[in-house]
Order: sequence, then C-alpha cells, then structure tokens
Amino acid sequence: MNAPDQKLVLPKQFDNVTKRGIRRDPKGFVTTLLGIEADEFEVIETEQLSMKTHLADSFIRIATGSEQAIVHCEFQTHDSRDAPMPFRMAGYIGSAIGFYRLPIYSHVVYLHPNAGRTDPGLYVQEVPGYNIGIQYRVLRLTEMDGQTFLEANRAGLFPFAALMKPPDSLETPEWIAHCARTIDTSTEDESQKREALADLAILGGLVYDSQTIREAISEGTMQESSIIQYFTEKGIEQGIEQGIEQGIEQGIEQGKKQYAVEAILAVLDVRFQTDVAEKLKPFLGAIDDLQRLDQLHRVAARASNIDEFTQALLNLKN
Repeated sequence: MNAPDQKLVLPKQFDNVTKRGIRRDPKGFVTTLLGIEADEFEVIETEQLSMKTHLADSFIRIATGSEQAIVHCEFQTHDSRDAPMPFRMAGYIGSAIGFYRLPIYSHVVYLHPNAGRTDPGLYVQEVPGYNIGIQYRVLRLTEMDGQTFLEANRAGLFPFAALMKPPDSLETPEWIAHCARTIDTSTEDESQKREALADLAILGGLVYDSQTIREAISEGTMQESSIIQYFTEKGIEQGIEQGIEQGIEQGIEQGKKQYAVEAILAVLDVRFQTDVAEKLKPFLGAIDDLQRLDQLHRVAARASNIDEFTQALLNLKN
C-alpha cells in the first residue's frame, strides 16, 4: 500500500511552536528530548523538503566525527485521522532515505495526553518474498518527567514541559505556573522570554483552560499584557489571523479575544476531530465578552460531543 501523499497538518499554532522550539535549540531537542548524542546539529528548513518528503515536519542533520545521520520528527496533537501512523511514517522514512541516502532516526512526538496510546512504532508488511519492516520511536510527552526536563536547563525547549508529567508534589494547574516561573528566571533576553511564554501558552491550551493559562503567565512574569501584545504583534506567525492596528489598549483586548477563540478551536479540533469546529469560528468571533469565551473554553474541554458544545454556544449567544 502506498503511503499518503499529504500529511495531516497540525493546527497552525502548534506547528509553529514545535518548529520554533527546534530552531531555538536543535542540540537540546535531539539530546534532551530524543536522547540522541552527536557533535554537530543542523536544522533543515521544512520549505526545502516539502516537495520531496511529503510535508514531513522536521529534519535535523547530525554528525559525530565522519558519521552523519538525519533525525526526523513528526509532531501530532492527536492520533492520525486519514491513515494509520505506521503507513504515514513508512512513506516519510522511505522518501528521506531516498533523498538523503543517510541513516534516518525517525520519531513521532504526541502532544495531547490521550494521543499515541496505540501507535506501535512499526510498519510491517508480511508478504512472502516482499517482507518490509520499518521502525520508529514513539514519544508521548505526558509520559515524560517534566521536572527532569526543566532541570536540563535547555531554555528554548521549556514550553514543551507544559505537556509533560508534573512532580507528585504539584497539582496540575500549579505545574504550568511553575513552568512559567522557570522560563521567567532562566531566560535573560526579554524577546526570547516573551516568545517562550507565548509558546508555553499555546501548548498549554491543549490541556488547560485559558483562565488558568493567563493566571500562570501573569504569576510567572507579572506582565501579562506584554505576552498578549506579543501574540498580537506576531500575528500570522503565532497562528492569530489578524494584526492589531488601533492602539495598544484596543490591541491587547483584541489579542486576548483572538487567543481565546483560537484556544477554543484547538481544543475542539483535538477532542472531536471534526470540520464543524472551524465552521463555528465566525460565531465565536462575534463574541466580545472574554468571560463568555472563557466559559466556552471550559465547555469545549468537558463536552461529550460537538453538538453539546454547539448548543452551549447558541445558549450563550441568546
């Protein structure tokens, strides 16, 4: 069977965050998150690969002495919808082998706690005379120890810790605040700090409601408005579709609203994997009350199906 010719792209904001993390610290990503040791690390820009490797997420060229290899990583918010992950990975790996002619170390990193539980990490074709076996590593962030990851002091990768397992001494809502404080105290450059905190908020939106995230960021930096302003200034890069042009105060409020809407849509996409969520965007965008949007974010996290959320949305608008 042929591998699919197009990957299921992540929601744009998550896709951007994962790529930024790799660009900020490719060595830390490969050694700390994936556990691969090497001497040299070179990020290969995705734009150079999209036509040749079926839109695979990220590639890093590594070298130890004269030995080279390619580290390949796919990020998934949830389980693959259109085709089983082993079929997709077989296609990506086969294309990469043909293109680079180097050993390929391939991985899938699942972001959401419920994703990847049944991924076998192996593609197998058992046909006499035509047997094929392709193995890749499966990493679920929720199974990784978050405190150990933070203590590795790879500041560029700190946002990933929001989705990792917290210490037993911390309740779940306290964990993202702890991550925010770690970013605040470990990152001297203010621009890098704002970017890391913005990425922490985006990834955290997979499992935390927007109110918890805003409280955590505020507790970590005491400058929540600067983080919201960062979202608005980055616009498309952060996955927020419209820039802000009518003054700082209006921009901050609009940025909060846009972030809240994007967070709701991301949760709906991850939980229900339906195109209906995107169709609800105009209705969500028509709501100016941030408290109502916060309430809808909580409903999105708890609703048993998309119809239940849609009814709650209609009730709030009335």
